[in-house]
Amino acid sequence: MTKANVRILLLAAMLVYGVVDARAKTSGVQANGWIVLSTVLFSFLIFCWYRLDSDARLYRRTVLLNIGIVMAAIVAVPYYLVRSRPAGQRGAALLRLAGFWLLMIAAGVAGGTVYLAFAPGAA
Repeated sequence: MTKANVRILLLAAMLVYGVVDARAKTSGVQANGWIVLSTVLFSFLIFCWYRLDSDARLYRRTVLLNIGIVMAAIVAVPYYLVRSRPAGQRGAALLRLAGFWLLMIAAGVAGGTVYLAFAPGAA
């Protein structure tokens, strides 16, 4: 698996998350099982990306950073990017991360919008 494949899987999972979330909200059903499953899935995929990226950069992963990536990716991934990139590439890496986060949000919104537009009786 490549880093690009992991990013595509993250976007696809977010698209599905948007659909499931919209369905849960419109039907009044709490999808607690889905919340747990999606959290584990996102943590796993983010860790896969981190592992592939750190191996490619020969960056030594620490136990605490591994735990941080799984438990608090929103803080740990930017920290990892700053620590693993040379001085001239840190800003660009953080901007690419912000852009990917925006894509993730857009995928979730798109999934919810598709569900609301095409599901019978959803709106």
